Amino acid sequence: MMLAAVGWALLLAFGVLLLVKGADILVEGGGRTAAYLGVSSVVIGLTLVSFGTSLPELGSSVNAVLKSKGGISIGNVIGSNIANVLLVLGLSALIRPISVEQKAIKREIPAMFGAIGLLFLFVSSFYSDRHVIERWEGLLLLVAFVSYIVFFIWIAYKAKDEEAAEISSVDVEFEVFKRVKDFDWKTNIAKILIGILGIVIGSELMIRAAIFYIDEFHLIEGVVGLTIIAISTSLPELAASTVASYKNQSGISFGNVIGSNTFNILMVLGVSASLTPLAFSPELYSSLFIMLFVCIFLTTIIHFRKKISRLEGTLMLAAYFVYLYYIIYMA
Repeated sequence: MMLAAVGWALLLAFGVLLLVKGADILVEGGGRTAAYLGVSSVVIGLTLVSFGTSLPELGSSVNAVLKSKGGISIGNVIGSNIANVLLVLGLSALIRPISVEQKAIKREIPAMFGAIGLLFLFVSSFYSDRHVIERWEGLLLLVAFVSYIVFFIWIAYKAKDEEAAEISSVDVEFEVFKRVKDFDWKTNIAKILIGILGIVIGSELMIRAAIFYIDEFHLIEGVVGLTIIAISTSLPELAASTVASYKNQSGISFGNVIGSNTFNILMVLGVSASLTPLAFSPELYSSLFIMLFVCIFLTTIIHFRKKISRLEGTLMLAAYFVYLYYIIYMA
């Protein structure tokens, strides 16, 4: 048993590596291809690049749904959103205090809370006592996701050229994807295919490992999604935000997290629920309310202080480890 657990842990780690690297390669190949075809850098930044940071969540969640483990999918999204705020922003603020621009508070925070509101509505007993995210609700989440993207693209085109690269959290590094001249079709198509393959194989290994631990140690699907899968799929956000913070680009650190949280609910849960209805386990309600509280706490800090200090970052990190202890202890 112990030997098998160690073996699956190694496969899990390898799966995470494939998933994260696959997402990175796919974004690079897809971005250069779109730029060569003349797609605006604004459009690329607001769609493909932002999509890339949520690909691990999407790949693992869809794979879980296809294996009839929808609890992992919901737990993954909730756990990733909590990790994004407490772990990713906490560590980023510890490296360097994070300053937050007023326009991010006015535009992106409401979008995140709008997505959270939809999630609460769909899993509540307001109009149904099934506590299930139905297929039609998943489709509504996808409609909201497309509307979110279209809205920010519209804002981007209204903005001045010199401001375009800063209009949203979800445009990390889109300046990289200006129209390219030295383009190699074979290389970039290969990158896209390799990236997709990495995501597929990586998510397969991750979910198979998760299922092993669920079956062998009698764990709850949602708890595994909240912890192991959530932390693993938050690695791209953690890497992007901490590097941005180290380079004194704190706006990217903050925006990356807010954009990712919105994407996770609208896109990841939207796609997953569209494939099959997602039953919401009662064990997840406490984490759902913790996610809401964490986002309210973050909003309160940045509304009054316009920044996240090192002290606040330390408190956020400590809170995340307390949360992990609570989840594991309750399981």
